[in-house]
Amino acid sequence: MRKNFNKLVRALAIGLTLILPLTGCAAAVGVLGAIGSGIVTGAEYVVARPVSKTASYDFDRVKKALLVALCKMQIPVEKVREIDHGEEIIAGTEDIEIEIELKEITSNVTRIKIKAGGDFVKRDTATAQEIVRQTTEIAETLVT
Repeated sequence: MRKNFNKLVRALAIGLTLILPLTGCAAAVGVLGAIGSGIVTGAEYVVARPVSKTASYDFDRVKKALLVALCKMQIPVEKVREIDHGEEIIAGTEDIEIEIELKEITSNVTRIKIKAGGDFVKRDTATAQEIVRQTTEIAETLVT
């Protein structure tokens, strides 16, 4: 009886870990993955969202800081286009594409959102976080 119960629990855990990512329930996937299905790392990788931060600086200051950060990291800018209240910047290397969205929230507040990597399965959160970190650091000391 106990053996059948263990099989049932294992089957339910595996089934839920396969179904829940399709419903967007990453927290439940993480909990079930930690129980023993080994999907925790994969689930976090698959559902990685863009890295974003709101900075208390004007749009131009954040844009200049971002461009300096990309230059320091040797990530060339490929394309810039205007969007509502901001700009979308496409940059990248041979190995990674980076989409950056800068939006002016107020005259003194700018939001930066970065998606690094390919589709949502191949996101590079570490690179996006480093770009945000360097941009913020540079914006703090930037002389305008």
